[in-house]
Amino acid sequence: MVLENYEKSVENWLKTMNWGKNPFILNIEPSLFVGYEEQLKKLVNHIEEGHKVALITGATGSGKTTLLKLIEEEFSSKYVVFYVSKPPKKDELVDLFLSKFKPSLLERLFHVNVRLHTLPDYVNKKNKRKILFLLDEAHEANIEVLEWLRTISDQVENMQIILAGLPVIEDMLRKNLETLQSRIVTRITLTTLTREDTRELIKKRIESVGGEDIKPFTEECVDEIYRKTGGFPREVLKFCDRMVQDAINRGVFVINTTESVRVEGEKTTEKAEEIEEPPEKTEEGVKEEIVQNEPEKPLDGEFLRSLPYKQRKIISILSDAENLYPSEIAEKIGFDKYKSRQHAVRSVNNILKRLMSAGLVERKPKGKGFVYFLSIKVRNVMVKK
Repeated sequence: MVLENYEKSVENWLKTMNWGKNPFILNIEPSLFVGYEEQLKKLVNHIEEGHKVALITGATGSGKTTLLKLIEEEFSSKYVVFYVSKPPKKDELVDLFLSKFKPSLLERLFHVNVRLHTLPDYVNKKNKRKILFLLDEAHEANIEVLEWLRTISDQVENMQIILAGLPVIEDMLRKNLETLQSRIVTRITLTTLTREDTRELIKKRIESVGGEDIKPFTEECVDEIYRKTGGFPREVLKFCDRMVQDAINRGVFVINTTESVRVEGEKTTEKAEEIEEPPEKTEEGVKEEIVQNEPEKPLDGEFLRSLPYKQRKIISILSDAENLYPSEIAEKIGFDKYKSRQHAVRSVNNILKRLMSAGLVERKPKGKGFVYFLSIKVRNVMVKK
């Protein structure tokens, strides 16, 4: 009965708003892509001019996948387009190409065996159109797979590659795959949407399901959404979804504040039991300064580099793996640097408190404790670096 009543309240709320469904579900909608006009223009020019390799980087949720899917839609009529959501294994590459360029009946009868070394010749014989290979999550790819993709693209006529991944892929290519790194002609970075783009994203999503403009949100509420999400598209959608769910639960049809909804991981007033220790020493032997409130300097790469050593170290650890307990962070730093495991965890807890006070790190409850992750503004700075 409770579930039935809730479903009815959802149905009535959506009907009142004239929405066919909730527009803020996390699904990929290339037709609703907004912002990044310069980056999109740069990428389209790259493709139409026939350059070999482009690289798109951006933080999680910045819109990389949506941009690739938009390119797939726009160019599929005149290109053979591969959209690969996850990097394939080496032994999957041949099958991937054979899915588009199927062997003829005669080739099957004579058991023509296509291997990686013969794949470029096979594709050249089979295909006369331009090929666009879109690889998402490229930072997860095996180096050997990327090297083979580079080799295939060199030997296949009119083949272009667009890689998309987290910023860490730049270092990965620089250290391990200079041959591919040197072939990247176009580099595109997706940072965050502007306030107006954030409004446009909300508006497009609402109108796509039958709604009007940004209703039920007010302009003041959009300001708050932009401030709290930092303009990351995925964060905007997740936050709007939680606000809609809250409005349904409260039976209201105007959302003029974000007050009742907390950004995932937003700091709480709950305090963990932590034992204060003297500031840790950096590798230079100077006591670590405590960052107390919001930094007075602009938050940029230079500011992050100016932080004390262990604060920089923790930010670096959280940039590689978020949602970590203090004990996991301490383990990555190394217990051998402390008197005991307990001392290490206490020290990390204290440093995390300082980083939270500065708005650089956030946390959310998980199990019986808290896990920590970088704030949206820090993730944005690290993308721009």
